[in-house]
Amino acid sequence: MILKATSFVLVAMMMIFGNYVVLNGHLTPGSGFSGGAILGAAFILYASAYGVVRAHPFINFKVCCRTMSVSLIFYALAKGYSFYTGANHIPSGIPLGTPGNLLSGGLILPLNIVVGFVVACTMYVIYILFSTGEFN
Repeated sequence: MILKATSFVLVAMMMIFGNYVVLNGHLTPGSGFSGGAILGAAFILYASAYGVVRAHPFINFKVCCRTMSVSLIFYALAKGYSFYTGANHIPSGIPLGTPGNLLSGGLILPLNIVVGFVVACTMYVIYILFSTGEFN
């Protein structure tokens, strides 16, 4: 009962802080990996406190596979595009923005977001595989 009450508050705070770290990764220390690790830890705490069965409707095998697949495909396409345009001296059309503004990092912010998704899902999948032995 104490674990459930404590984790109810902590999971919400960890999700907010993880999103903050991911979204401000190009302006402050931290980025997609550290924010994704915080989000993954929140998923793990929720599954530990309330049980894997209760967490299953929110984050399951289909959700993790689709999220990681879409994120990795976006990452590969975005980096491939920037490498191609940069190597061939072609204007990329990606706005650089103004330093200090939230939407000022060009491709850095979307890439931080997809890295955060991949890290959070990977941490959760590893936890589930070690705790239950399977992930449906």
